Amino acid sequence: MRKLNKTWGISIGFFVLAVFALITLVPFFWIVVSSFKTYRETVQIPVVFFPASFTNLDNYKELFGRLNFLSYYKNNIINTIGITFPQLFLSSLAAYAFARIDFPFKNVIFVSLLLALMIPIQMILMPRYKLILDLGLFDSYLGIIIPSIPSVTTTFYMRQQIMSLPRSLDESAYLDGAGHFRIFWSILLPLCHSALLATGIMCLVFSWNDFLWPLVVINSTEKYTLSIAVANLQGQHLTRDNLLLTAAVVVSLPMVAVFIISQRYFIEGIALSGIKE
Repeated sequence: MRKLNKTWGISIGFFVLAVFALITLVPFFWIVVSSFKTYRETVQIPVVFFPASFTNLDNYKELFGRLNFLSYYKNNIINTIGITFPQLFLSSLAAYAFARIDFPFKNVIFVSLLLALMIPIQMILMPRYKLILDLGLFDSYLGIIIPSIPSVTTTFYMRQQIMSLPRSLDESAYLDGAGHFRIFWSILLPLCHSALLATGIMCLVFSWNDFLWPLVVINSTEKYTLSIAVANLQGQHLTRDNLLLTAAVVVSLPMVAVFIISQRYFIEGIALSGIKE
């Protein structure tokens, strides 16, 4: 009887998860399907779920042809790579310091950083904007990249992962004459590959989808990111929904592919970051 109840409980749990997964996936499926529709089909009443033809690629041709979305893709790739790798390296260094090195006010500084997460990004837009102007980085890739590199979230996750590793690894390396950077780079960091990948995916997604800061910093049309380009497809009096939905597919597919390929490591890294020795 107890085994039967357990089986029913598992079945109900899977059913609930399947319903939530369906609710989550249906909008994305709708967007993908609608990217093959004409404008008339997207605004037609009653609503037409499927397009007349799935071979209609006019929307994609217009995006990558007349609207030059390949250029915006290039900008996104430059910004995303320029943010992700420096952020992972510097945040991991900071995480090692907080996890393994004793220095005055370490806990106070770390708690202060966590409290900074509660500050809305809108509150620091003007100081960051003024700093970028003073540094002469307005309307440049570096203007987007440099302020986006520091990350409390990445530092926190990496600190938790490093703290989960036994200190005996450090002690053995010290006895062999290794310094802090050698221990960090050659011993601890390779053992944090799951957490690195998980935080890297999060940074990748946030950088790829970032809209507000590039909108503030970038003025030249040729340096627009994909998020800004998609927003500009919404007209004041008329929005071509078919193009807008196609652009949404174009923007989201790379990140969806990245997550599908690396989801096992992402979940493993998030789980391990909460374990402490």
